[in-house]
Amino acid sequence: MTDDALYTARVDNSGGTSGRVTVHDGPVAPPPVPPGAAAGPEAEASDVAASGVEASEAETSEVEASEVAPSPVVLPTGAPTPAADGFNPEQFLAMAWSTCLGETLRVVLAERGLPHESSVSVEVGLHRDPAGGFRFVPRALVAIEQMPADEAREIAGAAHARCPVSKLLTGQCDPVLEVVDTPGAAGAPGTPDSADCPDSADGPDTPGAPEPT
Repeated sequence: MTDDALYTARVDNSGGTSGRVTVHDGPVAPPPVPPGAAAGPEAEASDVAASGVEASEAETSEVEASEVAPSPVVLPTGAPTPAADGFNPEQFLAMAWSTCLGETLRVVLAERGLPHESSVSVEVGLHRDPAGGFRFVPRALVAIEQMPADEAREIAGAAHARCPVSKLLTGQCDPVLEVVDTPGAAGAPGTPDSADCPDSADGPDTPGAPEPT
């Protein structure tokens, strides 16, 4: 790529799907809940107990049911700019690839009986597309501790070949686009459209086997 990225999201993953991701230039985290201030069903139950009023069976059942079925997690979204108020598509893509590739890498290492620690960092650049609009340019950086570069490169390549998100980025997919009917919309939805992933010649540049750092 010769053109400069308009924006680059950077994410680090350690531990694969059982670990965590660090999003650089991510949105500011919400303030922590003050000590002693409960939230959600626990707050409702504690408020009832503190008031000295016995809760009815229906109210108790409602609280217990809400504890079993937690509320959806809502993540704010924002524009691809540093320190935005929400997460952007570049960051979501970087989180997905780093987590999936990081877990696949751990599996490959375990299958070969190798106890090495590993981590994956992903950069997703936003570039202008000569064909119009914009395109993503993803890049993964794989680190395997205390392993020779040649061996690390081979293992990283094996993980890249198996990772579902890597397959998606290299064009091995058949995404489905469906138009969902909404209340009040005139007419019935048509037949769902599908779009193949772009070929490497006319789609976003995707990396080959990630180079270890």
